Amino acid sequence: MVLPRERLLSLDFIEGLAHRITELNLSRIKTTDWLADKIYSFEGVILDWDGRRLRLDPDIVDRSYGQDVACTWNSEVKTFASRPAQRRPRHSMLLRLALWDAAMKMNGTPVLP
Repeated sequence: MVLPRERLLSLDFIEGLAHRITELNLSRIKTTDWLADKIYSFEGVILDWDGRRLRLDPDIVDRSYGQDVACTWNSEVKTFASRPAQRRPRHSMLLRLALWDAAMKMNGTPVLP
């Protein structure tokens, strides 16, 4: 189960995620590929922020990125590993953050304790 909505949309989460993504040491496109590999290879059930089963359709990662084929957000979020975020993530990023939370938990490196 991913974290509750309030935690996913918190400054703590985005800064913790910035550190985790930076630790992957991948290009911005390879970073999204890593996320997709984790999500699509998972054989269990992912529960969303409301405890409902997350339907993992073939486009869920692309949809969560708003069809950002350049994956620029991956580079942008890494900046929060060296300087604190000033604003909480937008609600429109909730699915993306939930996928990242799930993937990092699958990897054994949760974003938040």
